[in-house]
Amino acid sequence: MPKYGGFFCYYQKDEELFSIPRPLLLSPETSELPKKINLTSLQGWNPLMMCMIYEYCRGEASHWKPYFDILPEEFCTPMFWNSEELQELKGTGIIDKIGRDEAESIFKEKLWPLISANLDQFSVEDKDEASFLKIFHRMGSLIMAYAFHDTLPDKDEDEVMDEDGEDEEEEEEEKVNVSMVPMADMLNHRTGFNNARLFHEKDCLRMVAIKPIKAGQQIYNTYGDLCNADLLRKYGFVDVPNPHNIVEISGDVVVEKFRAGNEEGKEEIVEWLLEQDALE
Repeated sequence: MPKYGGFFCYYQKDEELFSIPRPLLLSPETSELPKKINLTSLQGWNPLMMCMIYEYCRGEASHWKPYFDILPEEFCTPMFWNSEELQELKGTGIIDKIGRDEAESIFKEKLWPLISANLDQFSVEDKDEASFLKIFHRMGSLIMAYAFHDTLPDKDEDEVMDEDGEDEEEEEEEKVNVSMVPMADMLNHRTGFNNARLFHEKDCLRMVAIKPIKAGQQIYNTYGDLCNADLLRKYGFVDVPNPHNIVEISGDVVVEKFRAGNEEGKEEIVEWLLEQDALE
C-alpha cells in the first residue's frame, strides 16, 4: 500500500481506480435494438431511452440484467413529488424546469408510436401504454442521474481525452454518445471534494485518482459546477455550502423592467440582453 504525506493511501494521484471496457456501456452503440428498429428519427436522449426500455424488457436475456437489478426503482427528485411537497419549492425556478408534462408528451408523440408498432420486440406481459409510460419515467430518471456524455475520438491513436472530449493541444472531430456507464455511475458528488475523474479512451473508460485518496476516504467524481436547483432537479439532493449556487430571475421579468412600460422595442431589448449575457 503506497504511503503519502504520513497517511497510508489506497491510491496515489494519477493511479487508475478502475476501467470499463466499451462493450459494457449501455448505449445505442451496444444495444441490439437499433438493428431491429430504426431509431434515426429520434434525437437527444431518446435513442438511449428506447434502448434502455428494450433491454429492461428483455429481462434475463439482456446483457445488462445484473446492472438494472442494482439501479434504483424509486427516486426523490421533484419529478416524483406530490403537490404539497412541490409547494416547498414555491418562489424558486425549479418548478418550471421539472418538465413532467413535456416528458410525457415526448413519450406519447415520439416513443410510443415506435414501441406500439414493434410490440413483439418488447418482452413484457403488460404491453399497454400506461405500463410503458411507467418504465419510461424510471429510465428517464436513470438517464438524468446516471448517464454520461461519452466522447468517442475519431482517431487511430489511443489518446486520453479530457472530460469534455477535447484534447488539451487541439480540438478534434468527435462523436458524442449519451451512455450508461456501469460502476462509474456509482460515485457520489460533493462540491470541492472530487478526487477522481473519468477519462475517455478508444477501448475503455478509465476512472483515475486526481489526488491521493486515503484509506477510508470516499471517492467522489464531479457532476459539474451545478447550483442547488440543478442538483435537486437532476439528482435529488443539494450541496451545503455550494459556491456555485445562483438565483435565477425570469427572463420576462428582466425584459419588462428594461421596457419600463414601453410596448415597442421588445425584440431589440431581448437581443441586447442576450448580447450582454443577461439572458439565457
